[in-house]
Amino acid sequence: MNIIKKGVVFELIFLLIINFLIISVSAEKLDIQIENNYVPGEEVNFKLILYNDENNKIDGQINYIIQNYYSETIKEGVANSGNEIVFALPENAIQGPWKISASYNNVEVNRLFNVGALEKAEIKLQGDVLSIKNIGNVPYDKRILIYIGKEDQTAQVLLEVGQTKEIRLTAPDGKYDIKVIEGNDEKTLEFKEVSLTGNAIGLERVLEDNGFWQKNKIVALFLGTLFLVVVVIAILKIKNKGININIINKNTNKNQR
Repeated sequence: MNIIKKGVVFELIFLLIINFLIISVSAEKLDIQIENNYVPGEEVNFKLILYNDENNKIDGQINYIIQNYYSETIKEGVANSGNEIVFALPENAIQGPWKISASYNNVEVNRLFNVGALEKAEIKLQGDVLSIKNIGNVPYDKRILIYIGKEDQTAQVLLEVGQTKEIRLTAPDGKYDIKVIEGNDEKTLEFKEVSLTGNAIGLERVLEDNGFWQKNKIVALFLGTLFLVVVVIAILKIKNKGININIINKNTNKNQR
């Protein structure tokens, strides 16, 4: 009997210890360590950390979601407690407060971080056409200085996010060194011996991107043709109606006589 009682006592003590450990481990607090401000294209480094009631770090796998300013999910994943997570912001990341949401069992926590403004363009020269695309997250409004040989031309470029403009460079037939200076000497690009043609040195706008009618010429042509058909049918109906009225009037006059 004593042996049985001792076994029961040891079993109870063992269960109490297990329950205490379970309570200690399951009473977590969750934290997200992250800086406040970032710019598009920058790496966001953050940590998800679990703590017990005594504020000691404990292990565990934590689910997380990264959302942009419009609450659109950009990334989701699972990370170990205390491990650093690296997330690269796109260069056109939407400006404003972004949110990281982390969850572990029934514990959840959110943190905000701010994505600042980035006014940035990608500038390329393909043949004699200079292409300028807004790859930032705010409207792009800068002066572009273009040297064709020793002569300079200026273009004021305004682009919405994602928009592209193309400019054709013209000059008397020959090869020229081209230098492109963005804004207040922020970026300088140089292109050697570019073949150009034309009557004089200058800039000619080729295409403004994001125009519906420019992108949908077939649709525009169809709608234009349809409109002309409707107009012609309407004119013919009006003429026929006029002819019918004249015939009725003539018949009426004959009957009256």
